[in-house]
Amino acid sequence: MSRVRALVESLLELERPLLVALDVDGTISPIVCDPDLARIPATTLSNLEALARAPGVELALITGRALSSLARMEQLEGIWRAVEHGGLVLGPGQAPAPRELRPERREALDLFQHWVETRAQGAFIEYKPQAIAVHVRAIASEDPARAAKLLGEADELAQNLGLHVRRGKALREAEAVHHDKGSALAEIFERSGASSVFFAGDDLTDFPAIEFATLQGVGAFVCSDEQRGAPPASAALLQSVDETAQLLEQLAGRINR
Repeated sequence: MSRVRALVESLLELERPLLVALDVDGTISPIVCDPDLARIPATTLSNLEALARAPGVELALITGRALSSLARMEQLEGIWRAVEHGGLVLGPGQAPAPRELRPERREALDLFQHWVETRAQGAFIEYKPQAIAVHVRAIASEDPARAAKLLGEADELAQNLGLHVRRGKALREAEAVHHDKGSALAEIFERSGASSVFFAGDDLTDFPAIEFATLQGVGAFVCSDEQRGAPPASAALLQSVDETAQLLEQLAGRINR
């Protein structure tokens, strides 16, 4: 039995309602240098739609992207969304409420933004309501030393400003308010009334959610050439975005049988 099929069999045995929760970039969407160009393959979107409609299944996307950025990639109905690494959790059909930063937090983020815009030329800058992310994948492909230097400078400045530093694949993110995907997954699990959960992610930022999922069901790590360090020991392994797509196709095809 293949690795993917064996994992699908494990998921089908989990108690319903089953919460199927997924990271986006590097898990269901291939990594690209420019995050604005990332896409969820049409076949994967179709399988996600089928899972969202399936009785006894709750579907969630949990991503570091801002809500507007995720909306460019999918418009699925009836699903949960956690964006900004859990900074905003929305139930099916729920609209976001206004959020305001304290003045000192806004000032610190503004100072980080000034550094980004004067020092990080060539990086992809992702502006979020409570954070700024610096992606250096494109720089690293041509000048790895400069990319590493920018990440180090971003680390030091964010820490000096009292901002939380989030480290991911070829990126640093400065957050005015700290959240993580594990707490977001726990909130969705509780609010949705799920009895078990499956979560898959591909980066250090996904570890808290993977670890939560292993306590309530199954957590999986999606391997890649960019991964740093070993995944949680309890995690099931998927070898690529393509294997995640295979898993979703098989799960969508069998979940109602």
